[in-house]
Amino acid sequence: MSMMFRRTWASSLGTAALVATLSLSAPPVAAQSDLEADCAEPAAGQLFERRDPAMTGMDPAAVDDALEFGARAGGYALQIYRHGCLVGDRTPTGNLPLPLASATKGIASMVFGRAISMGYFTVDDTLGTFFPQADPEHAALTVRQVLNQNTGLRFSWPTDVAGLYTDAAAQTLAQPFDHEPGTTFQYAQNVIVLLVQIVETTTGLDFQDFAQRELFGPVGIDRPNWVWLRDRSGNTAVNGGLAMRPADLGRLGRLLLQEGRWQDRRIIDADYLRQARTPSDTNGGYGFLFWLNAGDSYRGTEVPVANTYDHPVFPGSPRDLYTLEGALGQFVTIVPSRDLVIVRLGIPTRLDFTNPIALLTGSGNPDNAELFRRVTAAVNDVPGEPHDDPYRYPHQPLRLSGLDDLGKLVDPLNAAAVLLGVGPYASTACNVLWCNGKPVPVDVFRLLLDVGGQVAAAVLALGNTPR
Repeated sequence: MSMMFRRTWASSLGTAALVATLSLSAPPVAAQSDLEADCAEPAAGQLFERRDPAMTGMDPAAVDDALEFGARAGGYALQIYRHGCLVGDRTPTGNLPLPLASATKGIASMVFGRAISMGYFTVDDTLGTFFPQADPEHAALTVRQVLNQNTGLRFSWPTDVAGLYTDAAAQTLAQPFDHEPGTTFQYAQNVIVLLVQIVETTTGLDFQDFAQRELFGPVGIDRPNWVWLRDRSGNTAVNGGLAMRPADLGRLGRLLLQEGRWQDRRIIDADYLRQARTPSDTNGGYGFLFWLNAGDSYRGTEVPVANTYDHPVFPGSPRDLYTLEGALGQFVTIVPSRDLVIVRLGIPTRLDFTNPIALLTGSGNPDNAELFRRVTAAVNDVPGEPHDDPYRYPHQPLRLSGLDDLGKLVDPLNAAAVLLGVGPYASTACNVLWCNGKPVPVDVFRLLLDVGGQVAAAVLALGNTPR
């Protein structure tokens, strides 16, 4: 058709008129280019470029509907990014550092990925390479098994909390096994701190210093704009101690969306991120500390035994969606097929006290799945997903099969043993009063200085950053 127009345009006035009419009714080339162009990555101290959703191929009314729904469902920081542009924002809290709970794990995975990309260690290295004091069973565990949460080590909340008050790394290396490594998913907490110590051992840097120099700094996140807590022994609390600004979470989401690249720099190897968003053999909804929508089924966070759910984690959303997820609904969600990043921080307004897991976890609350479904459905330049109602899937309640399961859940004797420095969980060099040669007042004072300094820096930085 276009060849015919070019042949006849010079000789046919009628055809010329037709071409002129078509050119008026079709979008000009420049406008189409603007529609498809990505926004540039913002420099440090700057916010993402804002664009009307329609300019990025999204329905403005549908975007607004999704944001209104998310706010009604308890979101106090809601941001939607497409093609690197901020297209939706409901953040009444402002651009302040906010607690991420277990979404911290996903950001820690990115830090580990940076260290692995730099060649400091690999996902298939054994723990014995870095912890010569480990017994043969613990030494044979791999970095991959820690990232996939299938070490087989016994997990209970009381003992992990006790570990925070003593030495979480030493406690982990003393934990007994409940399962053959690599065979069972269990949503553990303190075991991840072993990877923190591997980063520090191999790089020679404090974990937080390494994170700032190699991950946060290169994408424009300034040090005063985040706070990361530590445990009693000074280990960075990668299981849930990070607070970060919503706009900076958008930067990390953008980095993931671009397969580990920021501007013209490779920060995280694409192969690490491919593995990170690939379901493990033990959980179709979990990768390297990321929650995934890829599997037809997944295992949840219940203890002492995780339930199996016969549907994806987020029904109604694209299957390539993956997320950094924290308790009560803290999310940094990436949807590669839609070129989307969704930040959701908040609390749940759906309260079901008969089902505490649905209340406490982000993915257990169908309101969050519905938010993601609405946001992805607002994209109108890509074929949509078949409609699937997240509310039609009941969340399974916590199941205890007997006194043994109840004992593992409450675990008072082992928790007390950790605090006292005795028993199979504990390090003989550490208890609640004296740990690794230092009395508790020294550790508490050091922690107060560290956390207080971070918080003070964040407060002082508030006036120097855009809101």
